Amino acid sequence: MPSFHATSVRTRLAMTACAAGLLVLTTACGSGDDPDGAEASDGTITVANFAGAGITLPDQLAASEGFFEEQGITADFVQVTSAGTQLAALTSGSIDVAQNAVGQVMAAQQQGQDVRLFCGGVSKAWNVVMVKDDSPIETVDPADWREGFKALEGTTFGLDSLGAGQEAYFRSLAAEAGADIDSINLVAVGTVGEAAATLSSGRVDAIFGYPFVQQSEVAAGNARVAIDIVNSGEQLPYHTGYFASAEWLDANADLARGFCEAIGEADTFMADPANLDTVVSFLADDFGLDRAVAEQFAGPDGVTPIYSPDLDCTAIDLSAEQAETAKLVDAEPALRCEDMIWDGIDG
Repeated sequence: MPSFHATSVRTRLAMTACAAGLLVLTTACGSGDDPDGAEASDGTITVANFAGAGITLPDQLAASEGFFEEQGITADFVQVTSAGTQLAALTSGSIDVAQNAVGQVMAAQQQGQDVRLFCGGVSKAWNVVMVKDDSPIETVDPADWREGFKALEGTTFGLDSLGAGQEAYFRSLAAEAGADIDSINLVAVGTVGEAAATLSSGRVDAIFGYPFVQQSEVAAGNARVAIDIVNSGEQLPYHTGYFASAEWLDANADLARGFCEAIGEADTFMADPANLDTVVSFLADDFGLDRAVAEQFAGPDGVTPIYSPDLDCTAIDLSAEQAETAKLVDAEPALRCEDMIWDGIDG
C-alpha cells in the first residue's frame, strides 16, 4: 500500500461544460452547492486539469481505464491554465481537487486557506531546459548542469507561471549552480503548446521542458534539451501532489481515499510493460502525441517511474525549503510535511 494511503481505482471521464469558462468558474461546477466542503453524495469529484500536460496523465488514465469508476467515482475535469486560476477555483469551491507543487499548498495555507495534500503526483524532478534547435546556448553533459545554468545568465527564461512550483524549482537550481539569478529575466509562458510557441517565436531564450512538450518539440526538430537535469545523476528535490480543502476531504473521506487508490492503480498500470501498447495508444489518441513520441515517453527508458501516489515527506520538506529560499512563500510560519498532509489518508 502506498505511503499515507491505499492503491486501486476506476472513473468515468466527464468533460464538464464548466471547462469553457475557466476564469469565470462558479460553484455550480463543484460537487455540491456548498463551497465549504459539502458531501459529494453522487460520487462526482471535480478535478482541475492542465490540458495536455504530463502532470495530468495519472488522473486521465484512471478515468480512461475505469479505475475511478471501480471506486464509485465520476471525475469531472475542468480546464485550468495557471496555478493561480487553479487555486482560486479550489478555494471558491468551483473545483474539488487540484494538483501542483508543494509551494502552492504552502502559499494557500499562508493565505489562510486550509488545503491539504492527500495523494502523490510526481515524485522526482522531471524538468529539463529546452532551447530552440539553433540557439547559441550550448548543450551540456547532464552531470555539468550547474555550468549550463550559469550560461543562462543574461537570458529570458520562460516558466509556466510565476510565483508557483516551477519558479521555486528554477531559483533553487540557479542558486545551487551559483548563477546570478537577478540577471535572468523570468517570464510566464503558460503550459505545453503555449510554452512551445513562445520559445519558437524567440520571445524567450529557453523554457522548462517537461512531458509532453519536451518529447513533442524535440521529435519535431523545433527544440533541443540544453540542460538535462533529470539525468544528472543527482536526486534533486521536487514533489507534486493532489490537494483539496480540509473541509472537503473530511466530508468526503472515502471518496478522497478512493481517488488516490485510482491514481495508484493508474501509476502501476502505466509502468507495467504489458500495458505499453495501451498506454502509447492512449497518449496518441487523448494527448495528441506522435506515436513515436508516446513510445519514447512510456517505453523502458521513459519517465513513467516519476509518477507515484506516495507522499514523500523528505521530498516535500526539501521542496518547502526551496519555496522559502526562493521567497515565494514566507519563512514564518514555517510549514513542513506534517502541516500539509491530510490526517485522514490512512482512514
